[in-house]
Amino acid sequence: MDQFKKLYHEYCKTYHVEPNELLLGEIQKVSGEDNKTKGLNLSSFNIPEGQCSILGKILTHDFIFTSIHLNDCNLSTDALQALLHGLVTNTTCKTLELKGNGIQGAGTEALAKVLRRNQTLRNLRLEWNQIGAMNSPAFSVFCDALADNKSVIELDLRNNDINHVGASELATALKRNTTLRALDLRWNNVGLIGGRALLALCQTNATLEDLQLIGNNIPDDIMQSIANAITKNSEQRQMHFAHSQNTAVLSRQLQHVHQEKDRQISTTLTRMSLQEQAMVKANKSLTEKLTKLQEALDERKLAFLALSTRNTSLENDLVEAKRQYDDVQNDMKRMEIDKEELIQKIRRECKHEKDELIDIQEKLQRDLNESAEIQRRLNEKLHDLERKNETLQSTVRDLQENITISDRTHQIKLTSADEEIQRLKLKHKEDLKDQELIASRDVQRLKEAHASAEQTLKDQVTKLENIRTSLEREINSLKSSVSTQKLAHDEVLQQEKLRIRNEEEKKQQEIEDRLRSLANTKEELESRYNQQLIANRELQQKINFQAVEIETFKRQIDSIQSTILGKDNEIAEVREKMKTEHEKKLRSIQKDIDMNDEFKDRIKQLENDLKDQRFTDRHTIRELESRVTELQTALNQRDQETTRLRREEEQRLHFLRSAIIDYIGTGAS
Repeated sequence: MDQFKKLYHEYCKTYHVEPNELLLGEIQKVSGEDNKTKGLNLSSFNIPEGQCSILGKILTHDFIFTSIHLNDCNLSTDALQALLHGLVTNTTCKTLELKGNGIQGAGTEALAKVLRRNQTLRNLRLEWNQIGAMNSPAFSVFCDALADNKSVIELDLRNNDINHVGASELATALKRNTTLRALDLRWNNVGLIGGRALLALCQTNATLEDLQLIGNNIPDDIMQSIANAITKNSEQRQMHFAHSQNTAVLSRQLQHVHQEKDRQISTTLTRMSLQEQAMVKANKSLTEKLTKLQEALDERKLAFLALSTRNTSLENDLVEAKRQYDDVQNDMKRMEIDKEELIQKIRRECKHEKDELIDIQEKLQRDLNESAEIQRRLNEKLHDLERKNETLQSTVRDLQENITISDRTHQIKLTSADEEIQRLKLKHKEDLKDQELIASRDVQRLKEAHASAEQTLKDQVTKLENIRTSLEREINSLKSSVSTQKLAHDEVLQQEKLRIRNEEEKKQQEIEDRLRSLANTKEELESRYNQQLIANRELQQKINFQAVEIETFKRQIDSIQSTILGKDNEIAEVREKMKTEHEKKLRSIQKDIDMNDEFKDRIKQLENDLKDQRFTDRHTIRELESRVTELQTALNQRDQETTRLRREEEQRLHFLRSAIIDYIGTGAS
């Protein structure tokens, strides 16, 4: 940036021009770090001609500004020519904006010079100018320069008074251009004839991808056909790009194959060179020996014969080396064939392993279903036991009611006995002593009977508690067995996932043993359940027989009932906990099943992907060949269509010319 300032001041001194403060301020804004590409924005500045000439001379040596913006500067033709003269030899500027400067005539010729000689400019924006004004041959020069240009990619010609003649000239020029991709012709006066010329351009030019034609009085059908042609060009470009990529990949593969072949040939050549060097050394030694042995040929014939035999052996070695080289080449071919066979074998083994995995997963699902059925049966047995427990509780309640009824009857009897005692006291005061003795004896006997009844009831209660504890233990054992079975089943699943091939038979045997053990446990539980039913029936009979003696043990029974209720609550809580745990385990098992289904789906997807890859690998070359043939046929058809359209346009032009001539003739007459 300092160099740019120095050049500016030097040129100002040499040409006796005062430096412009606005221009220096803009350069000062852009200045920062050196050796970096920047943009020079001088839009809406009134730049005099002297400053423009100095800027043009500086831009010939510029290597910093990649974009120059001179929009709405009202540049004169001389100033514009001076600036563009500097851009002719510039090699850094890639975008040039000259909007709203009224460019026409000499200015368009200067732009044509820039397009002819500058090969770095990529974007050119010329909006709101008069490049295509009527009766200006400069636009044809501009079109010829654009046809020869090979660097501009985007061209903006909005609002430039381009009529149908200019549009046709532009179309004929762009038929030779192979770099322009975007052209903006909005808000001009192209008309019907210009639209047809641009349509012919789109049908012949394959590089143009974007063409804007709004506000040009072009019919809708021509606009639609132009849009279709541009889309076809873009599709053809994409197809060409894909084809080029495929050809590049194929060329890389061919280069790789050629490199491998060259490497093999180089190795064989090095071996041959080493053998030749050995042969040269041997020949030198032989020649030396022959020079020494020429003086005594008669004495050393045997040595000469030995040397001849060595020569023959070396020749045989050479023949063997060539044969080994041929064998190595044959072995390489065989190795390639063996590789293909191994690949096919590996794919077959993969398919076989996938089928085995699918079979194993089906077996595991069956085992899971069987275990679920077993759990369902165990749950049914638990429900049956709960129902039996409820029946026992109902029987206990009935006994309590009987006890209450017997208490009432006893109280009634006691009241009647007290009345009789009072009456007897009044009547038999004299026999009180005898009766007291008899009563004391009866009381002792009742006490003994009461004590014996208490002991029997206590024994029965202890038996009932033992039976309840045994039932609870059995229920807990069943639950623990079910949980252990579930855990073992989960462990078996994990082991089978990790060691599917080596431990299939062992797992099957273990599963069979477990099923047998479950069957045995079922039988044992059923036998215990029957025994418990028999014991419960015997207890009910004993309770019925001893209902009269239980009247005095209400308090103990109440306490026992409270403990029973607490235990029932504990059992209900344990059952709810076990149910929740069982549901969680079932959810985990279902998740494992879902994971197995997902693995199956992934395996199927991989198989489908392999099939698709094979199909694509087989048919890519065929598709490419068919595409090439289709493209060739399409090109031929388009050439035919272009020739037909040219003929039609020539006929139309002929008719139009004849009509215009007739019209002019009638007007003159």
